[in-house]
Amino acid sequence: MTFPDRPSSEADIETSDCKAALRAEISTLKAELAALRAERDAIAANAVGDKAIRGAVDRETERGKKERAELTAQLDALVLSSSEVRYRIDADWSELAQLSGGGFIPDTSAGNANWLEDYIPEEHRDLVREEIRRAIAEKDTYHIEHKVNRVDGSVGWALSRAVPLFGENGEITSWMGAASDISDRKKAEELQKLLNDELAHRMKNIFSIVQVIATQTLRQAQGLEEGRAALTARLGALSRAQEVLAGANFATADVYIVIDAALAPHQDTAARISFAGPHVHLGSQQALGLSLAIHELATNAAKYGALSNATGSVSIAWGVHGAVFSLEWIETGGPVVEEPARRGFGSRLIEEVVASYFDGDAHLDFHPEGVRFRLIGEAKA
Repeated sequence: MTFPDRPSSEADIETSDCKAALRAEISTLKAELAALRAERDAIAANAVGDKAIRGAVDRETERGKKERAELTAQLDALVLSSSEVRYRIDADWSELAQLSGGGFIPDTSAGNANWLEDYIPEEHRDLVREEIRRAIAEKDTYHIEHKVNRVDGSVGWALSRAVPLFGENGEITSWMGAASDISDRKKAEELQKLLNDELAHRMKNIFSIVQVIATQTLRQAQGLEEGRAALTARLGALSRAQEVLAGANFATADVYIVIDAALAPHQDTAARISFAGPHVHLGSQQALGLSLAIHELATNAAKYGALSNATGSVSIAWGVHGAVFSLEWIETGGPVVEEPARRGFGSRLIEEVVASYFDGDAHLDFHPEGVRFRLIGEAKA
């Protein structure tokens, strides 16, 4: 016998609904818990990554600091060994922020608003100011050679260069610069200029002397051949004097060497020419003048005086007394000397030109027993 199903009670229905709701809530909680665990794991993983990144950044920062320190030390050593100067200055050059002088100029570790007066000699300050104005106006590299006050108190030369640093707005924020010690180069340039000026001066004097010698010699010559011979001889004397000066770097020449060179064309009568005196250094113009005088005297003696016969002789003596130089030429044993009717160029050259080179007096006497010449002037080199 079959019995029909018994309908559920209201209590059973409510229990069933409650279980279903609980199961749904548990499922939701599980999903949320899984999400929280996943988020926790992600956070933990991120934390590990962040730590690794921070460690890597710290290590890289430390390595960078170490490299910068090493490079700075190397640069400082280079500055000290090469006398290079490094500096930093503000945008308008009103205050020097820092300067490493490299042993060349004094260091500055703090701001210095008086740097121009401290570092630059007065005669070059306007020059530096003008270059600063130009560089700022053109936003260009500052580049100049100027005098500078050195560490030891002396004045030297520096080649200074600085480049502008710009902000985001394109305006200059500061300048970084370097300077080199070019004192030795400047000294060499100044010496070279001095030598060039001196050479030009000497060449001008030589040309003037040659012009006078050529003009006067040819004017007083009795014929072309006589003029040519006299001119050649006088230019030869001038050339020998120049050789003596060249051997002494055109500074000074010993009077003995000057006289010996001037007498070179008269070696056949050298045994009859004596000269003696102390070592005296003559200036370049004095050496040229005395060489010409000795040449004129020796040539005249060979033609008409003591060296024109077989018995005559010449004595040359000089000395220095305080600041006075004196020299005497004395001829003896030659033909009887007569006073010439007129004085030629040679006589004027001896008495006037040579005397002017010594800032003194020169006198030529025609004694019957022999020609005598006396020169008195300043003993200056």
